Amino acid sequence: MSVRLDFAKLPTRVWLTLLCVAALVAFEPGATRAEDSIGFCIRCNVLVGVGATYRLFGWTDGVVVPLTLELDESRWELGAFRMTNAQRYRENDHATNPYWGFTAMRRWQVLHRSRGRLYLGFGANYRSEIDYLETTRWNFAYLVAARFDLDSHGRLLELGIHHWSNFWIKQPNRGQDFLTLSFGF
Repeated sequence: MSVRLDFAKLPTRVWLTLLCVAALVAFEPGATRAEDSIGFCIRCNVLVGVGATYRLFGWTDGVVVPLTLELDESRWELGAFRMTNAQRYRENDHATNPYWGFTAMRRWQVLHRSRGRLYLGFGANYRSEIDYLETTRWNFAYLVAARFDLDSHGRLLELGIHHWSNFWIKQPNRGQDFLTLSFGF
């Protein structure tokens, strides 16, 4: 089984999202970290990105657009995730329609080397739809993320591996897996 994501086939809305994120990162005026922060929170980050869904060792054709707010130096995360298109479970099986997912998560920094950090996260997830992958709206959310500081103004790049699962509270429990690449400011 080959693992491949064909970037040429990504929908126009994904490319527009990537373009907007790149413009925000590239044209943000230089300032100190305190000035870059959100008005109500000095130690917060906003991350916007794009991602893809997968199952074991294969892509499931889903496109994810994440928007997350991190609080208290990335110790807490509130996230909104738009699954923008239908996903499949196996070769031709239809698994989901487009839907929204929301998370509240506690994050732990487990490694910090130079400009890189490694995070583990655990929390709760709410899905706007019950489907073939999940039989409950409320689920557990897990995260493994590698973060890289891009400059001294708080810009960052984060690669995250996410899993949403009902932890066998109700069977079947297939879970939702996705990979995201986010820019933070």
